[in-house]
Amino acid sequence: MRKNLFLILLLTIISNHTFSQNALSLKECIDFALKNQPKIKSALIDEQLTVEQNKEVLGIALPQAKATGQFQYLFITPKQRSSTDAFDFSSMLSFFKIDTPAYINYMNQPKQKYTELKFGLPLNTSLGIQVSQILFDAGVLVALQARNSLEELSRLNTKRTEEEIKVAVSKAYYNCVIAEKRMTLIDENITLLTSLESMTTKLFHEGFAERIDADRLTVQKNNLLTEKTKIRNLIDLSYALLKFQMGMSLDNKISLTDELSTESVKRNLDLDKVIDYNNRIEMNLLQMAKKLNGYDVKRHKYGYLPTFVAAVSGSYASQTKAFSELFTLPYFPTGALVLNASMPLYDGGSRKAKLQQAKLNIQKNENDIDAFKQAVQLESSNARTQLVNSLMSLDNQETNINLAQKVMNIAQKKYKEGLGTNIEILQAETALKEAQTNYYNSLFEAIIAKIDYQKSLGLLK
Repeated sequence: MRKNLFLILLLTIISNHTFSQNALSLKECIDFALKNQPKIKSALIDEQLTVEQNKEVLGIALPQAKATGQFQYLFITPKQRSSTDAFDFSSMLSFFKIDTPAYINYMNQPKQKYTELKFGLPLNTSLGIQVSQILFDAGVLVALQARNSLEELSRLNTKRTEEEIKVAVSKAYYNCVIAEKRMTLIDENITLLTSLESMTTKLFHEGFAERIDADRLTVQKNNLLTEKTKIRNLIDLSYALLKFQMGMSLDNKISLTDELSTESVKRNLDLDKVIDYNNRIEMNLLQMAKKLNGYDVKRHKYGYLPTFVAAVSGSYASQTKAFSELFTLPYFPTGALVLNASMPLYDGGSRKAKLQQAKLNIQKNENDIDAFKQAVQLESSNARTQLVNSLMSLDNQETNINLAQKVMNIAQKKYKEGLGTNIEILQAETALKEAQTNYYNSLFEAIIAKIDYQKSLGLLK
């Protein structure tokens, strides 16, 4: 038993370790985020909340049934005052010429105008059931019509959240890729300078170079080592941001598989794409808001119509003086069929004001749609301009890095052949490092500009 438990634990640890070391593509990171990001989880919960709220509205429109029961103990029985004329029997007794001591005593008593009568018994029980059904209610009718639109609004909000997550994860992913590229270049340059430093130190000991030549290379190498530490910290922060955007534990270790190059930035890129506003989730949300406000207008218009509710009820009731008789005396049935109707006649103009507010909200929706179209045009134009500039800069920096690499190769060859100095090496290395830094900065700016451009057109996949 212990052996089996140990094996299960070991397999779990290995599985977790394997997951934590996953190499992920951008698509895999996005897919993970769309399942685990707290924002998307909340958006999906909002969808379910809307479904449940619609069920609540539907429940109001369906028949309502309830059972009732009551036990009542009247420790003070209600009384009612009544005139004594209804209980005066003197004329009837005189008619029959009754002449008895009791009659004489009754006739000689003082007459009171009123008397108090008790109604009911102290112990009362009742059991009943009631079923009601809304026949017509304008508010409920409009709410039922708006159910699908409300659910669609929730789905659109989820799609907007998904798009925001895709943008955030994509930018964080490529930020990590660029940081890793910079680390690779730093390592290559450090390796190169270490080799040259070793060669120069050997030449110094042999009397073919000066000490200052080796020291210059050492200083340059130490500067790169310091920069490497900074880049390592930057990489750690970049990965932490990526995992945060994915909704992944920061303790997990991941690596990235996608590469980034000039060709990948230019791939599937159409700079002459015509704007289709319906591709933007925000436009769909604005149109849906306008549609829902239309339902609000309809609700207030129908508010002037009457409301009809039908109900049927039945009950059994019993009255007694003693607890022992509660379950022995007969219960008397009662049944009723009720039709309730109500119609607003005058409300001081409040409903008319609400109707006008709903109409004004539709006008605001139309203005928001027009403003959004203008904003999309501006956003798309700016994103396209930024992308064109970034691509132009990227091409220039790619040319520069190729030239700087050629200069570096020539300087190395001359130095090894004894025809050049280490100053030329340092200058070439500095120029190459600057060209590499500028290239990868331009590459990152270009991919970010591409993401923003695709987002502005609603084409982000």
